[in-house]
Amino acid sequence: MNSKSQSVNPVVLQNGIFVAGHPRSGTSLACKLLESAGVTFPSDTRADNYNKDGYYELLSAKELEKKLIEKAMTPENIAELNNVVRTLNNTKGLAGLKIVHLPSIFFYKHIAKNLRVVFIFRNPSDVKASMLRRGISDFKLNWFDNNNALIAARENIPKSIVVSYETILRGDRRIVRAFKKIGFSIDPSVVKRSYRTQENSRVMLRPEEDKMFCFLQKLEKESLK
Repeated sequence: MNSKSQSVNPVVLQNGIFVAGHPRSGTSLACKLLESAGVTFPSDTRADNYNKDGYYELLSAKELEKKLIEKAMTPENIAELNNVVRTLNNTKGLAGLKIVHLPSIFFYKHIAKNLRVVFIFRNPSDVKASMLRRGISDFKLNWFDNNNALIAARENIPKSIVVSYETILRGDRRIVRAFKKIGFSIDPSVVKRSYRTQENSRVMLRPEEDKMFCFLQKLEKESLK
């Protein structure tokens, strides 16, 4: 039998701590806050002018997200998933993972003993403008579909909160309370307002994107209570 066709059993993720959001939505800021609470994000990406403190990304995990969405839990994908999970399980202390293709989080949900998630979003005009500044005109999942997956994941993962890029950068103290709901005592002072990469963009939105942004703001209000 071909080794690629043999069944592979998923490794259990002992303590899943995830930050999930569309690219350029503030995922790295949320990771930085969790880092201040003692979470380590295994990463092999370098900092640059867009993210001076780093991206907190594991490239193999980021590539796996796309494969899971395309083909689900094939033996090959399970083997790669197991490698990512072992990296997290073997990290000293609490280990976190950043997710930018949000539907893929459901595959981790099925294998995690204790899954906690910070969902983050940002004004879609600023997201699009920030991506264009980086020369990214398209992403595998558009902003609307990716945040629809965020909503679905929020409904199915009890230990989760929804926060916005804008609220984090304002230094809103309610953020501290929101993170405590999922067990983390963060230091909001680690995030500086100078980190903002785009503000008040006039990039045009579709009506459904405006509606989605308003709904995400409602979910955030629930988390900040």
